[in-house]
Formats: sequence, structure tokens, C-alpha cells
Amino acid sequence: MSTLGGGSAAGVPGRRMRVAWLLRVNRLLGQDTALRSLPGFAAAFRGGAYGREVSVSTVSRWETGVTPVPWAAVRRYEELLGLPRNLLTATARTVWRYLAPGPVLDTAPAGPAARDLEDLLEQAVSADVMTGDDWDQPAEGICVRPDVVLMPSGTWYRLAERLVEEMVIADGLPWLLRFESLNRLLNHPRGARTVIAACAELAAGRARLTAVEIVCALDNCGHPDAAARVLAELTAPSGRLAHRGAVMACFRKVSYRHFDPEQVRLLTRALRDIQDSGPVGDQVEPLRRHVAAAHPEHLRALLGRAPAPLPPPGAAPASLEAVVRRVAARVRSVEPDGTSGTAVPVTLVGEALTSPVFDVRLHAAFLLAATPYRAPLADACAAELARPAAIRDEEVAVPLLEALRVLGDRRHRGLLQTLAVRPGVPRGTAYAAVRALGHVAAGQATDAFLREAVARHQAAWLRGRDPVSAATLVSLVYALGMGSRDGLLTEVRDRPGTLPEARTAADRWLGIAGHLRASALL
Repeated sequence: MSTLGGGSAAGVPGRRMRVAWLLRVNRLLGQDTALRSLPGFAAAFRGGAYGREVSVSTVSRWETGVTPVPWAAVRRYEELLGLPRNLLTATARTVWRYLAPGPVLDTAPAGPAARDLEDLLEQAVSADVMTGDDWDQPAEGICVRPDVVLMPSGTWYRLAERLVEEMVIADGLPWLLRFESLNRLLNHPRGARTVIAACAELAAGRARLTAVEIVCALDNCGHPDAAARVLAELTAPSGRLAHRGAVMACFRKVSYRHFDPEQVRLLTRALRDIQDSGPVGDQVEPLRRHVAAAHPEHLRALLGRAPAPLPPPGAAPASLEAVVRRVAARVRSVEPDGTSGTAVPVTLVGEALTSPVFDVRLHAAFLLAATPYRAPLADACAAELARPAAIRDEEVAVPLLEALRVLGDRRHRGLLQTLAVRPGVPRGTAYAAVRALGHVAAGQATDAFLREAVARHQAAWLRGRDPVSAATLVSLVYALGMGSRDGLLTEVRDRPGTLPEARTAADRWLGIAGHLRASALL
């Protein structure tokens, strides 16, 4: 496919409208005032990744979702507006893939290739550093050549293995580029089976402590092996994080009818039998309802003889609805001329803070983070978290912290650190704050704070040995790894009495090769 398609369902903006809004708001809030006018922008458009002239009406149709946008045009927006390379293209591809009605099989190039495919493949299977763009280009090149043969035969596995190893320690745009590259390889006609196997083996083996996103990535892959692997991790999980990834993958696999009737019955039994889902099991109940809606013949088995009525889309506690209104008002206060009346930003804020499905929240936050709204929205979330009532209410605090994990920057680091260690903060809120520490200015924390946090949550685990304390401590190790604190990782690994899973995680971080760590930052 060479364009972005898709409309809306039930009044919710579809992928075409979301991408149109992404382009329009970046232009209207861009630093170059001359490009804020449609005539000025259209006159400057030809060049770079886009070799044709465009009219004012063409740009207008792109930005209102009337006409689908060529990928090369999305790249040209980046070039003209002076945005980081891939910020718009990677985000638009994420939106397109996630909201597509079925698996995405390939993508058209977003401009001419900067380097030969063969050179990039050779680099990827070496010990050289790879950037996110270095991964984007070969994934793109391979996918437009569905009959490509990679030699030797193990090249597919080596590509997938390194890509996944970098992805699970990357963040922000570097992560997004690798995740999208993996999704494209997972749908390649020749390589899919090997890439699926690599993902499954890594998630069950040395990458099991970062298995959520690896297993979840199989959701868009229509190959039967992907369905079998996801179901295997759901019914006989190799670890609790792989199980969470399988639960999350099932939302789309059920919607795409990737499971045959017998597999749906196995899925139903597995969901019915889950008793204590723990701190990483928040998606189990939403999945039960999702499967029951898609397969009403299993409704009683999943939800009981007299199931509670399904909440309307976007339903949220009254306290959270008030938060959404205030955060959405912040969007409206900085909304540029030419975007008034669009439902996209308010819809995204609502999804990011109230959707019961984690991936819906995450993808809404990704789209907001690729716009000039990012900073004011992060500030609005932080302002809400400054309210004592919000901190006490986990139904309010947790989604705000999850949004801040994507939208926040170094200015919000102090708030996250406070909530991570302050006595009296509810455990679910503290856990969400700790999870954000590895993503928001991870390198800015002092060793003193990190030692205090580890000691506090290690003591909490020793007192109760409960799942929340254990998950919080493991998330702290992730923050140490993301901040490249090898000394503190060594202390955790070597200290007797520390949670074994945390020691294993620390050892795993210390064993990551230097070229993989360096690559994941780029």
C-alpha cells in the first residue's frame, strides 16, 4: 500500500483523520510562521523526499482526511518543518498499523533509500552500531520485496534477534522505529515464521523480563504460528510478563479472527481459570469482555450467568472524568487556528486516560507526544498529580502516570521520584511512578535517590513478599538499566536476600553487549 487509508467507526476518528490531524497541528504550531499558511506551505513542498509540486487544495485534503497521504509526503512534512527524522512517519505508521482492520503486510517507501539494502543488512548482523533509522530502512526495503531471499538461511533469525534485543532496551522514537520494523518483518511472506520463532524463544528465554512487548508484537501477525505462540504463553506461560504480553496480543488477534474455534475455546478456558492476576494482570478482565463481545457463545463461561452490563466506550469514574475535562481544556487553550472543531485531540486525551485497554492508552499517548501539545499536556497531567486527592485515588493517579511516562520530560522527574518513595502513597500509584522512572529522564537520577528507592522497595518486599512489591522492585532495576547505572546494577545482583527476580534482571542488564546498548539510544 502506498497511502494511509481508513475512516471512523461510531463517531471515533479513524486512522486517516488522526494522521491528518498529526500533520496539520505540527504545521500550524511549527516554528516557521511562513509555513503556517497553506499557500506558503504548498509552494515550498516540492523537494527532498517528495519530488512533485502540490496544490493548496491537495494539502488541505490531506490535512482534513479527505484524501489519504502518501508516505513520502509524511516524510516531507518532517523535512519542511525541521522535525526529527521519522517522528511523523514512525508515528503515522504506528497509527495506521494499530487501527488497521487487518494485519499490515507491507509499506511503501517514505522517500528514496539513503543506503543500499545489502549494506544495511550486513551492518545489522555485525557488531556495528545500528540507529533506529538504520533499522527502518532495511525493514522497509525487505517488505517491498516480498520474494527476497536472505543468505545464509540464519540471517532472518539473526536480524530478528538483534532487533528485539535492542527494542526492549530502547525508549521513545528509537523504540518506536524498532517496534514498527519488527512488525513489518513479522508480516513478511518469507521471513515471518523465523521471526515469530525468534520472538517466542527470546521472550521465553533470556529476554523473559522484557517479554511483554515481544509477545504483544505478535498481535498484528496473521501467521498461524503467531496465534499458536500467543495461545501457548496464555495457557502455559514461560513467565508472568510473557503471560501479560499474550493477554494484550489477544485483543487484536480475536478481532482479526486469528484463532480458530478450538483455539477460542482454549482461550476462553484460560481466561475463565485466571484467579489472581496480580499487578500485571489489569488486562485480563477487559479481555474477558472483549472475547465475550466477539464470541457471545462464550459469554456465560467468561462473565458468569448474570454478567455485569458492559460499560459504554470511554466510561470512567466521575473523578477521572473531571480530570479528562481539565486536561482536554489545556489542549483547547493552545489549539491553533484551523483546528477548532476537530474531535481528535479531545478523543486522544480521553483514550489516553480512560480506555480500559492498555494499548489504546499507549497509542493515544504516542500520537499526542508527536505534536507540539506534548509539553502542555505533560504539564497538565503533572498538575493533576499535584492534587492530594488524585494521588490517593489509584483510578486517577495510575492513568495520569502512564500518560506522563510517554509525554513527560526532565521537568517532571522530581514528581515521579517523590511519588515513587513517599510514605503513604498507595502501592499501585507508587508502582506506576516507578515504571515511569525508566522512561522520563532516566539518566538524571542521582545514585543516592536510586539507592534509597531500591532499599525502600526491597524492604517493602521483605515485609509482605507480595506481587506488587516484587513488580515495583523489578521495575526499579529496569530504571537502573535504562539509566546505565552499572554500579548499582552490580550491587543489586550481588546482594544476598534481594528479590531473586530483581537479581536476575540486574544480571541480564549487565550482560547486554555494548554495541546493543549504544544502538538502543539512537
